Amino acid sequence: MFKFKFNIRMIKIFLFFTIITFFMPLFAVSCGPQEMSFSGFEMSAGKYVGDYWQKGNLFGFILIIPPLVMLMLAFLLYKIKKDSVYNIIKTVFFIVPIFDIFVVFLAKVAFKAGLVKAIDRFIHQNGSFFRNLADIANLAEIHIKFGFVLYIIFNAAVFVFAAVNYFMEREI
Repeated sequence: MFKFKFNIRMIKIFLFFTIITFFMPLFAVSCGPQEMSFSGFEMSAGKYVGDYWQKGNLFGFILIIPPLVMLMLAFLLYKIKKDSVYNIIKTVFFIVPIFDIFVVFLAKVAFKAGLVKAIDRFIHQNGSFFRNLADIANLAEIHIKFGFVLYIIFNAAVFVFAAVNYFMEREI
């Protein structure tokens, strides 16, 4: 039913889509009627929110590094002749998508903590006029966006094809 080359091709496609989702809105912050979306890149590198620069957190880049490395390994998979190295790589393909799904949920928690910290820092820097922002900070909600869901779906698809591939003989 499934062939090795077909599985690797599908893994490459889903890894490519996983990388693209990093640049799609992952989270949205809403405070009342206003909502602002953040992609994985904006969460990692930073973004202007009005006139205020929201610093990024380099932790966010961990969402894109494993899929990038796995995509490069998928293109090199046929050139690897040693079975021991190949077995390590196919185990990586089996484990890393589960790690990625876990990390995207951690990124959501870290994003919320960073948002609360940024609002508090803004309040302390700008004096008592902004004290009511502390109440607004408590009202701020973080919502997941379609990029977050797609990131999980594409990683789950990579996991499924990698799991099938794990138990197959390699075609050279």
